Amino acid sequence: MIPWRIKNFISDHFPLFYHKIINIGVDVNSDEYWDEIYAREWDSAKRIWPTKNKLVKEKTRKTDRVLDIACGTGSILRYLKENGYENLQGTEISDLCVERLEKLGISMIKSFLPEIRYQDNCFDVVIASQILEHIIKRGEFLSEIKRVMKSGGQCFLFVPDNCLGPIDEPSHVVKFNRNTLAKLIGKYFNEFTITSIKDENFEMPILFAHIR
Repeated sequence: MIPWRIKNFISDHFPLFYHKIINIGVDVNSDEYWDEIYAREWDSAKRIWPTKNKLVKEKTRKTDRVLDIACGTGSILRYLKENGYENLQGTEISDLCVERLEKLGISMIKSFLPEIRYQDNCFDVVIASQILEHIIKRGEFLSEIKRVMKSGGQCFLFVPDNCLGPIDEPSHVVKFNRNTLAKLIGKYFNEFTITSIKDENFEMPILFAHIR
């Protein structure tokens, strides 16, 4: 039995290694894995982000073409739709989410990250909420975001703030702080700000990167 302190050290300093070890025999990047989670948590408060919703709404227009990448249960997209946004798209690995959100009138495609299966320069707004920490090929993912954003577009990117490594969330492969997130984003974008926020539904701090 490995002591918790050692496991925590490995999770903090070698998160990808820890992620791979604890997920031996489990495919956390499969549609079946996420179908099961989202079926169980479809109406759960843990999938609703009121503060994020309001923040996105305040900084965008109802006429914007919006993409939410790996949108899960689509809580942000559903909120925007309820508030008069009509040009909403989402991507998801989960067939269940794709089917349910399409029935709600949201345009969906099934997509395996880091690929984003849309044309170049087609979105005014890109949302990546609590997803970057799940991705191994993060550079490719950010390059894809840059590719699909219109000139003058904006991206709302959210990750846990120095918390929730793979010891806490087995599907996570990295843990960010403000400096490591800024260093990564700075390789692909010149104009961005990073602030630490809290959503009213959650205790954990969140890093919000607003990319222009």
